[in-house]
Amino acid sequence: MSSDTSPDSLPLLTLQSRARALFGYHPSPIFELDPEGRFRHANLAAARFAGLHEQEGMGMHYSRFIDLEHRARVEAQFQGALGGRRTHCSARIITLAGQVARVEMDMLPIASDHGMLGVYVLLTPEARGGRAPSEARLFDALPLGAAVLDLNGEGYPVVRANPALGELLETAGDALLGKPLPTLAEPEALPVQRLLQALAHRRPASERLEISRRNGQPFGVVVKLSPLPGEAQEEASQMLAVHVPLEGEKG
Repeated sequence: MSSDTSPDSLPLLTLQSRARALFGYHPSPIFELDPEGRFRHANLAAARFAGLHEQEGMGMHYSRFIDLEHRARVEAQFQGALGGRRTHCSARIITLAGQVARVEMDMLPIASDHGMLGVYVLLTPEARGGRAPSEARLFDALPLGAAVLDLNGEGYPVVRANPALGELLETAGDALLGKPLPTLAEPEALPVQRLLQALAHRRPASERLEISRRNGQPFGVVVKLSPLPGEAQEEASQMLAVHVPLEGEKG
């Protein structure tokens, strides 16, 4: 598959490289699909799960590995993820080696200011006697910094933070819990004011911010706010805050 290396595409390629580095050694199998549904990348856990070399099978369409009876359902979830929402389904998969397994599939959109880049797929093999929970694994595997904020607490404290956010902010994840999000610590800044207004009104928002690393160097991010799925916007009690590094940052 040919790759786009035009100047406009370079920020996207760099963002993808950062994301791959973050999830490359995650213990759960994670695949990256392009918008056409073809495998673009797999982490080490995914390669071990499939019994393949890390890049073997790249460029193939994901449907090749889905049981025929489940393909329509999985395709619907894939299209939903391309539409910008997290999706989930169970499916029976068949590896290139002919092994059959039933898994839970969480699909997460890969988005940027330039549009939809593709979909991350997190696999969780079904546990015997029931479905294995995958919500916590999905959140922790998200390669962009993410936090869940309590909309009813003073200053909208963090109730969950994934490892990527701790790395981005150079702060241990546990140290963020129960406190306001550090990226909202300058309420005099107009972008922060707009984000705080969005939190107060429980509505989505996206703002560019500049934060400082320990070395004092400015660091640009886009903070995207979304009421958590499954809750009516006006009744949402928690908000998901995703931090997307801007091109040109020095990590």
